Amino acid sequence: MTMKMSLTSPSVELAPDLVEIEFSDSDYESLAMDACQLLSETDARFLVSGFGQEEWPVSVSYDLSSVIEQLPQAIDNLQSGRSAEIDLYGQGIERRLTFTPTGGTTEIRCVSGTAWRPDPEVEVLSRAAALELLAGLAADFGSALRRAAPELAMGTPFAKW
Repeated sequence: MTMKMSLTSPSVELAPDLVEIEFSDSDYESLAMDACQLLSETDARFLVSGFGQEEWPVSVSYDLSSVIEQLPQAIDNLQSGRSAEIDLYGQGIERRLTFTPTGGTTEIRCVSGTAWRPDPEVEVLSRAAALELLAGLAADFGSALRRAAPELAMGTPFAKW
């Protein structure tokens, strides 16, 4: 089973009275948390699979937020041929993904902080596929936010995703 991460877009736009978040450009982490909280009010789904588990127990409000906070740096590192890390640190999931580019491939190692154990512990993707895994999630996130709250989404850094 190959590592996958995606976000399904909400089926409908949120009612304007539900979109009460004011985004400011000053704090990226807060923006990510607020945007994920907003998306958690919809039917959007964060989907992660791999390392022997078909569907990881992840949430939009917390787990997606932790990934989105780390995504720009991870994408930048992979594009530059450097290692990257995504830490799903939420209680109950507690998994760290380390992406290590080598030649034309990227090794993804999963380390669990719970009783669950990855099987296999390492998955190997082409460098392009590993980058697309993360860039694709960023694109999914931008699309989902534009679907849920189009006017609000345009005022965030995620508008370009």
